[in-house]
Amino acid sequence: MRNLKTLIFLLVIFLAGVCMKINAQIEGPERDAKVSTGSIEASSAREDRIKKELEGLKDHPWAGEYYYGDGLGVNVRLTIAPKSGFAFTWSGCMGLYDLNYGEINESNGRIKLLFEHPNKREGFQGIASELIPVLWGERHYLIPSDKMVEFTNAVNAGFEPCTMFCSSFLLKEGDKKKKVSGGPNIPDEFLSYLIKKPIKVGIVSVGESTIKKHTDIPTMLWRTTRVRFDAGSLKGIKVGMGFHVTSPERISESATVTKVEENFSEAEIIQLGEEVPIPAVNWKFSTRLF
Repeated sequence: MRNLKTLIFLLVIFLAGVCMKINAQIEGPERDAKVSTGSIEASSAREDRIKKELEGLKDHPWAGEYYYGDGLGVNVRLTIAPKSGFAFTWSGCMGLYDLNYGEINESNGRIKLLFEHPNKREGFQGIASELIPVLWGERHYLIPSDKMVEFTNAVNAGFEPCTMFCSSFLLKEGDKKKKVSGGPNIPDEFLSYLIKKPIKVGIVSVGESTIKKHTDIPTMLWRTTRVRFDAGSLKGIKVGMGFHVTSPERISESATVTKVEENFSEAEIIQLGEEVPIPAVNWKFSTRLF
């Protein structure tokens, strides 16, 4: 019991340190202006108008209230409607991190957010300026246009459709328990990234392995290792595809493809910490984790 209490205490101290680091990173004149009393009031008024518009909309392909997060440092909410625009907030363990609002412009199946305040998309702040509505069965997603491959990777791996933790992509409130059928209606240029059967590969050679400080938490380190897989484009592999370790057991690492030839591909494996097992020849990967 004493060890459990000690572990909980250390975890609380760690999370407190992370929260303080987050707060230090996002402080500044721009952030102060965005979370000022006047800005918060303007954002709330905008959100009220949006919600009133939503009451009169039925079966709209993308209007609504959206959320993604972990319930701790990441709680991103977006309320959006075609005429009243959008209101966005990012909150966490230190309160309100970021806020923005404005009009929207819909064109060619994409929604552009026209921000009232500067939008700095880094760390624990900001939101994508261009979103793609994705309908999957009864579910509604808003996916950043530069994260569509990441979304297909999540589908291939089994992370999506999420059932418990929806911490990566904006999902309409209330849609978490809704059913899906077939595949998500993503733009044609990304359809080839969705695969019907998992692709399995193995490491045939290991290249450079480097260690760098974590950009958000300097006390933490990242190990990045370059590897070569034994399969390439002939097996359906594309740049940006994600793979997950299946062997050896008890290792939970992921790789992102950076280069593809017909019969081989290259990838990066990013691990947290310098004491983690370094990737080795014969490690096995699959696009499917669950």
